[in-house]
Amino acid sequence: MFVDLNRLEDGSLDQRFEIGRESPVLAGFEAEVREPLILEVQVRHPSGATYVVNGELTGTVFAPCRRCLEPTEIPIEESFRVIYQEPGRDALRSHEPGDDDIVWLDRNATRIELDQQVRDRLFVETERFPVCRPECRGICPQCGQNLNRGSCGCRFEAVDRRWEALERLQLEEER
Repeated sequence: MFVDLNRLEDGSLDQRFEIGRESPVLAGFEAEVREPLILEVQVRHPSGATYVVNGELTGTVFAPCRRCLEPTEIPIEESFRVIYQEPGRDALRSHEPGDDDIVWLDRNATRIELDQQVRDRLFVETERFPVCRPECRGICPQCGQNLNRGSCGCRFEAVDRRWEALERLQLEEER
């Protein structure tokens, strides 16, 4: 995905992208994308070699619940701001360090690549271990039954084997 800087009119451009499941931006992304994610960007050109990109990434993805493994809906609503700038003697003075992300452009660049910035936001901000609901009971560790659908009937003792040696010592002392 890229923005053609030659298309800026009066120093600005609004553009919309759809990111489908086959997009290289999603390569390695573990959550399932059923419907395209939407990226809306506003590009502003406030001065000579500086471009400010405000983006809004929205959509829904699905991943297994970390407790019961059922598909869980994860909403994506991520806003970001990136400053693209050609290096120059005034480049660092125009922005306070740490205020925004700054990506350096080649001199006389004609386009801005958005893939890496969108990919970074998506991978970092998306919940990696979602829970379908706070009261999710998970699965039985013995038979694998989804306990949200009902009890499985398995019986097991909650024994902490780390204390067995001490329990044997106590029994020996009592004799």
